Amino acid sequence: MKVCFILVLLVGAVFAQQRTSPQGTKNDNEYEYYYDYEYDDEPVTNTRTTSARQTPSTRVQAAPARAQTPSRRQQGVTAPSPPQKQQPAAQGPPRRSGHGRKKNDVSTPIQTSEVFNCPEYYGFFPHPRNCDRYWSCDNGTATLKVCGNGLVFDPSDKLTENCAYAFTVNCGDRVDVEPPISTPHCPRLYGVFGDSKSCRVFYSCWNGEASRYECPPGLAYDSDQRVCVWADKVHNCGQQEIAEGFVCPDPFEIAEQPGVYTRHAHPTDCRYFFVCIDGDARSYGCSLGSVFNAKTLQCEDPEYVTGCENYYADLDVGKKKLKKVQS
Repeated sequence: MKVCFILVLLVGAVFAQQRTSPQGTKNDNEYEYYYDYEYDDEPVTNTRTTSARQTPSTRVQAAPARAQTPSRRQQGVTAPSPPQKQQPAAQGPPRRSGHGRKKNDVSTPIQTSEVFNCPEYYGFFPHPRNCDRYWSCDNGTATLKVCGNGLVFDPSDKLTENCAYAFTVNCGDRVDVEPPISTPHCPRLYGVFGDSKSCRVFYSCWNGEASRYECPPGLAYDSDQRVCVWADKVHNCGQQEIAEGFVCPDPFEIAEQPGVYTRHAHPTDCRYFFVCIDGDARSYGCSLGSVFNAKTLQCEDPEYVTGCENYYADLDVGKKKLKKVQS
């Protein structure tokens, strides 16, 4: 009787185990949650997941075929849309960050009936005939511009809008320019120009406003090189401007100064002197705090030069400070 009772218990236990066990062997991964990120922003629950399981398993699971990247909502930032195949004819190119560099703001758009096809969507391109005109292309739209009067367009960098002085740009066949617009001392609104009355003086003009400059004594402004050079090298300088009218003596009459050049004191100014080279006089000056000694032909302290002891007496500065400046 006891044996039969034990057998009944064993059969019941086996039957109960079969009812509570899953049919066959299943991988736990088949009951995990997964998300579909490609088409929907919200997570999609696997349709095979049982209602008894509420949270995803921490076990590593194979990535579903369509789960490639996190959704925009889960990232917390706005993700860019997938890149589309470019259609230049319909959409144009992606916009650049900025429309090029501008070195100065001295150009003006002008109305024209000319037609210009931009070779690129953005950039600055020279006019075929006018050196001071150019085309500005913005997103494929061309605008004709003209530089400030006296300036020309520099096409060396197509991404830089640069109107420059004419002597810095090779215009080539672009020989036409706008008619001059002048103001006092400025034949054109922009440029560097010599003075018509003094070869030592020149003016820098910007938008018609002239700033006056003067070369040091003995030098003159060379309009070709646009620098101060020896006055005797500038063709429009007269003898009076070259050396204040000083005429060099015959070298053979000056026995105490053998050589190719001679030095001579200025007739009225202790600090200045003249140097004669091949008969041409050039004006020089001693450094601040010293004067020219006609006996030694050197620049020395005023106290050692007769007649020039008080040359700097009018300066409101002590002797020690003057020596310090001189050094």
